[in-house]
Amino acid sequence: MRHFITRGRAFLWLVLLVSLPALAGTHPSLFFEASQLESLRQKAQTTHQAIYQPLFKGATSYLGSTVSPSGLVTWKATGKTLQLDRREVGNLLVVLAFVGQLSTDSRYLELARSWLLIVSSWGNLDLDGTHDLIQAHLLGGVAVAYDLVAPKLTATEASRVRTTLQQNANALMQASKGGEWWADEYLQNHNWVNHAAIGLAALATRGDLPDATTGPWLELATGNARKVKRVLDLVTDGLWHEGFGYVTYGLSWYLPFVHALQRVTGVDVGDLVLVKAMPRALAATQLPERPHHSLLLHGNFYAISRDMGLMPLRYAATRYRDSVAQATADTWMRGTTFSSYAPELNQRVFEFLFYDASLRAADLRALPLDWYGDNQQAAVFRGGWDKGSLLFALKNGPYGGMAGWHWLKSGMEPRGTLNISHDHADDNGFYLYGQGSWLAPEAPGYYIGHSGSPGPAANQTVFHNSLTIDGLGQLGEGVRDKSDSAASYSWYLDRKGGIPFFGSSEHFGYAIGDGASLYASALGLRRWDRHALFLDRRWVVLRDVVQASKSHVYRWSCHFMNGATREGGWLHGRGENGQALGVAVVAPESFDVSFTEQRPVHIQKFNPTGFVVNAEVKPSTASANVTFLTALVPTTESTWASRPAVNALDARTPEAGLKVTEGTSTVYALFNDLPGQSREAGGLRLAGLAGVVRYEGTTPTRVLLVQGTSLSEASRTLISQPEATQVLEADGLASDTLRLSGNGQGSPRIHAPHATRVLWNGVEVPFHREGDTVVVGRVDAPLPTSPSSPDGTETPPPAGIEPPTSDGIENEPLEGSGSAMPPLEDPESGTSRFRPAGLSCATSGEPLAFTWGLLALSGVLARWRRRPSRSHVR
Repeated sequence: MRHFITRGRAFLWLVLLVSLPALAGTHPSLFFEASQLESLRQKAQTTHQAIYQPLFKGATSYLGSTVSPSGLVTWKATGKTLQLDRREVGNLLVVLAFVGQLSTDSRYLELARSWLLIVSSWGNLDLDGTHDLIQAHLLGGVAVAYDLVAPKLTATEASRVRTTLQQNANALMQASKGGEWWADEYLQNHNWVNHAAIGLAALATRGDLPDATTGPWLELATGNARKVKRVLDLVTDGLWHEGFGYVTYGLSWYLPFVHALQRVTGVDVGDLVLVKAMPRALAATQLPERPHHSLLLHGNFYAISRDMGLMPLRYAATRYRDSVAQATADTWMRGTTFSSYAPELNQRVFEFLFYDASLRAADLRALPLDWYGDNQQAAVFRGGWDKGSLLFALKNGPYGGMAGWHWLKSGMEPRGTLNISHDHADDNGFYLYGQGSWLAPEAPGYYIGHSGSPGPAANQTVFHNSLTIDGLGQLGEGVRDKSDSAASYSWYLDRKGGIPFFGSSEHFGYAIGDGASLYASALGLRRWDRHALFLDRRWVVLRDVVQASKSHVYRWSCHFMNGATREGGWLHGRGENGQALGVAVVAPESFDVSFTEQRPVHIQKFNPTGFVVNAEVKPSTASANVTFLTALVPTTESTWASRPAVNALDARTPEAGLKVTEGTSTVYALFNDLPGQSREAGGLRLAGLAGVVRYEGTTPTRVLLVQGTSLSEASRTLISQPEATQVLEADGLASDTLRLSGNGQGSPRIHAPHATRVLWNGVEVPFHREGDTVVVGRVDAPLPTSPSSPDGTETPPPAGIEPPTSDGIENEPLEGSGSAMPPLEDPESGTSRFRPAGLSCATSGEPLAFTWGLLALSGVLARWRRRPSRSHVR
């Protein structure tokens, strides 16, 4: 009888265990513990409210819903449906589970539990049969949701979820070990997302599944993360070769994994140079009126996310105590109306968790206005930080960025495949934005380079502000029929643009892009030097020196948002909100122009009109050599007729220089092709690469010398230097205070008849006078500058920034406009003539040079391993 009672009690305990919550492991544990829950709830109502409210609102809209394996969401009470990208189901699990934890309303936790059990019931999460992003998003979402919801699951339910996690983590692990195309693509977000999902599954089930089961998953994910770190640490400027959208998409899953890995195991692979550098890159390219937009549009375009970039900014701010990261994120938050579309808000959960509200934000106005990115070879010049400022960028990096180029060239470990499918043939291209309007965008669009991709081929050069030769663009444009791997193309290592010169001063910026190797060698192109002068921080002068061994038809492109026409020697481009851009074509003197509407895939997500206009300028006759000299003059439609006048300095040699006249002020700009040359035009004589003089009436007030020794009028020398300076500006020639700026050194002589005081980069320096000429005491060491100055120039912070005020949440209709995530794709089978100026910049050139030196050494020591061509796609 006693034995019967004992067996009966055992049976009763078994029934109870099956019906009670599963408490085998410690949950939650990946990102916080149960003891921290009340603190998180308080943050949700105070410091983190602006992050939490879209999450809560988004989760609320899914109360009463169910989901099917097709991604179809159904609300039983109303019969309403919504079709999701199936990756978004995984994203949504994270949002629902997090809100279920923070909300005290039990309906939200029950909603998360219901969705978790539904998705887990599908078993095989490889819903498209590719062992790729859909399976990874679902696996990662189930893992995170399980960690948060596990205490509310019965033993049977928890076992069901763990079975699904085990099945899919094993499947993805085997795909990686079996050589699936994304397995060794360490500069590709498929690699990051897929391995992160495996790692999250391992961490979420530690203690719930045997170590023999979870250990191999974690070993694979951690080993991959170590390899990814080695390659990402080559990206020293924070810019990504595929564009900001793709890097932030990949980091939206990768950073949570490496953070959870360190929290749970103590293994730290989350100290990433790319992420550490990204805040300064985002700050430099952030548009004042649209802080979630970047000036750089390079790479495949699929949309502009309102919030995906915030999470890595908060991660960098907290991890590195980076006040610039905090300020950039705060600016983004203040100036953006956020979506509450929950399927695309998983990264905001981690933004919430990474955000440390106690970290003080920097004043972005104290940063240098100009910035150079060494990995993507980008020069960015700003007129200021406040609304209405003019922003210009020149981009000229190789496919894969300099990091990818050197990684492939050196053969360094980890060996892997450099995927260039999302890179565009856009080098030596420029971007211009001002007064809240895109003035010279490119035609941003999506084209992965496969014959089956929907056209037009937006990766072609003609869709960017660059140069075509006989109708042909740069190497690698259009269909890449040998696979997406850079190593499949014999031209890859020789196709290497760059910015050999970058420098700036208080009122000017100067950069040169070298495009000579961007085109097929059969064209015989010997040089294409694109000189970009940021003139008085109000206009841009472009001087393109093109030379070849044979005659060609060269076409110079500039894009406009809302159409363009020709008016004599001007192109009249129409921007947004009544803004306009005048392009004065000074040289060639005789030219033709054509206008074409371009409609690449997803352009409507950039410009609601559904197109942009490409203006192509070509000389009236073909020739081997040509120089394009143009001035980009922002104005408005209402003041178009009274825009500044732009004319050649000398009609006999229009390519030599130009003058811009506005009221009583005239600015003269004179150029040579190379630093060691001399030229006379318009009454000026220049010894050096470039010189600028600003006159008020007939009185010179400001002068600039770039890689030169002197700039003179007919009767006097305005500025001279014993040795060629890099960039030297002298302002206040007619006042009592002479202000020198730039990264030149030595003992300059400046015509300044009234000067009683000389400041050099804000520091008072000694001088003596020789008549009307000020002779500055020799300066051999760099003068004090701001700590992160890119060029050794102290730029005074502009006054009166007006922060954006919108912090509302915009409702997303359930029908939506489609996913803002990257599109899913089906698998397929020399030495510079210009001395660099101040390339230490915001991302120091010395660490990069040291790193690349090691890469070169490793390339000598490592045996080059050639891989067979692949025909798969990302």
